[in-house]
Amino acid sequence: MKQNIWEKEYKNVDSLWGFNPNSILSKYVEMLPENGEVLDIGIGEGRNALFFAKQGFAVEGIDISETAVERCLELSKEHNLNINAKVQDITSFEIEPNKYSLIILSNVLNFFPDKDIKIIIEKVRNGLIKSGLVYINAFDDKEPGREKAPEKYEQLAKHTFYNESSNMFIHYFTRSELEGFFVDYKTISLSQSYSLDITHGKPHFHSTLEILSQKS
Repeated sequence: MKQNIWEKEYKNVDSLWGFNPNSILSKYVEMLPENGEVLDIGIGEGRNALFFAKQGFAVEGIDISETAVERCLELSKEHNLNINAKVQDITSFEIEPNKYSLIILSNVLNFFPDKDIKIIIEKVRNGLIKSGLVYINAFDDKEPGREKAPEKYEQLAKHTFYNESSNMFIHYFTRSELEGFFVDYKTISLSQSYSLDITHGKPHFHSTLEILSQKS
């Protein structure tokens, strides 16, 4: 099960993603209203959630890993912060409409089939207030693993695959696809990067798209 895989990943290391927030989020934090509410989908150990809580924002988040959520709550307690984090899958989580100033999806959307991605995006769009921001960080179609994916997994669509042994989906985004989700939003930042990841496992490279968009 997908949940068991992520639980195993978190249990194998002291910190899976590190403790620094995504740089794009810290760069544009001043765009949020002082009383803004933040939703972190795939909150992990709280690297982004902790940053926004320290800035005084009300933060809540979900993750399918119990270990990740426990660590996030422990860290928030250590820093005397109030973060509302719980174990839940985004597919069953109802996002309250017109509530959030910022919704974060960092390293999350890649692991769903196409139909679920569309549903999640619609939930996110509905959950943002006017002028609210959505941040997505996701592997793109230039990701090193994309080339060999057809040899290892069942191909469901051009950039979507299914790993039966782990019961996991993997979708590699194109730039136009990610932009298309928010074509009626203002694009604050959109970038592609190829970088070395040393936060978990053996050092490896990722090709990543980042987008920060603002609801009209």
